[in-house]
Amino acid sequence: MKRTIREYIEILVEHEIVRRYVLINSFDGALTVLGIILAEFFSKITDPTLIILPGLGAAIAMCVSGIWGAYSAERAEIKKSIRSLEAHLLKDLTGTQFQRKRQKMAIIIGFVDGMSPLLVSLLILIPFFMAHGGLLAVTTAYWISFIIAASILFLLGALAGRIAKESIFRNGLMMLVAGIVIAIVFLVLIYTGMIN
Repeated sequence: MKRTIREYIEILVEHEIVRRYVLINSFDGALTVLGIILAEFFSKITDPTLIILPGLGAAIAMCVSGIWGAYSAERAEIKKSIRSLEAHLLKDLTGTQFQRKRQKMAIIIGFVDGMSPLLVSLLILIPFFMAHGGLLAVTTAYWISFIIAASILFLLGALAGRIAKESIFRNGLMMLVAGIVIAIVFLVLIYTGMIN
């Protein structure tokens, strides 16, 4: 049992595909929930429930979609690569350590793909849960949520920069710009009268 857990952790930490899924899906989760919160902010919504429910709904949908979609896709690709390898080796790899490790990798990728956007989304929504419990004013919750989202986007960019051995600060800013672009789009839509 301990060995199995260790193997899962090793794949989680070391494998580049897993790192890529963490970055991509955390970024998707952050931007999706930020977009929902910005829409609510510009619509002057003051009921925390009306902010939590759409954000939570999107986060759960991304989680389920990520787990099912990524696991199915990775499982299919892994089966294909194993069959190809079996054809070259003229040997059945069923039950081998190689096959088991590849199956574990599909499970981990599915888990990471689904959980990354969910966890990031929940972090951004925390201020609204606090506002719902009467611990924060909704206006304050909005601004704290924007700060959390901006921090997450910057940290994801910094992580990408560290992996690529590039400027952490410049990569962090590049990710942060994506959040600013969403805000600008909403502002343009409002001030051009396309949405009221």
